[in-house]
Amino acid sequence: MKDLNDLTQDEGFLSEIINAITSGIFVTDPDHNILMINKAGANLVGKRCGECFDRKCYEIFKTPLCNTPNCTCRLAMENQSIIQGQTVLLFNDQEIPLEYSARPLRNYKGEIIGCVENFIDITDRLEKDKIIWEQKERLIKKREEDIRHLQDEIMELSTPVIEIWDGILTLPLIGTLDSHRAKIAMERVLEAIERSRASFVIIDITGVPMVDSEVAGHILQTANATRLMGSEAILTGVGPHIAQVIAQGGVGLENLTVRGRMTDALHFAIGEIARKSEQVARATALVRGAGE
Repeated sequence: MKDLNDLTQDEGFLSEIINAITSGIFVTDPDHNILMINKAGANLVGKRCGECFDRKCYEIFKTPLCNTPNCTCRLAMENQSIIQGQTVLLFNDQEIPLEYSARPLRNYKGEIIGCVENFIDITDRLEKDKIIWEQKERLIKKREEDIRHLQDEIMELSTPVIEIWDGILTLPLIGTLDSHRAKIAMERVLEAIERSRASFVIIDITGVPMVDSEVAGHILQTANATRLMGSEAILTGVGPHIAQVIAQGGVGLENLTVRGRMTDALHFAIGEIARKSEQVARATALVRGAGE
């Protein structure tokens, strides 16, 4: 039996080693002639190893880099360094994605006598990466949808319309009031009026630290919209700073009933409902008396 030193110089022994490697490997001389190739490399282009010997590597492997200034073997030998990257192998009208690594081959004197290139088909890896990416995209979309739903729920909770008396709704607003939230509040109020046929809506902004002219305009639009639906809006909780902002912004609140506190607005609304009820009762009595 040969010792290890003899085996490492045996061509058959070297062939057994490189053929045991599952990725493709070939060795070329400086003129790009293939001197050695393993079965995995030859199988990738539908050939046997013997069919590849003494042929140019770019005749066997068709890639956008082959036989160009960007040839990986050429760059590895010229730059005396390892060249790595990805490309595609053109074979049988298909594009096979490859990951490659080329390095210069040196003799015992350190002189460059060729190139060794290792390459692997990464189709499965890219397909798995695509699946993972699609799964991440779905998770991101679901998270964004969950966030939107949560925001909608928070917005709904932050703009509650409550019926505190028969025919009287209240909209207590707390926190920052921007145009978007003011618009949603108006939609909530109008929906509640349609359901309850309420006569009054009390909009309380006691808990709102800041209101600009644009938001004040939305409040006025809400009041006008409630009037069109047969209801009346009452604004409460207007502090000195908000009053100054509204006045300076030129927002006309002439058609909007304003009270200092919600209790004041509630007393006013109850009184108005009672007064209207008395008027209706008197009118009904007169009609009946006239009929008798």
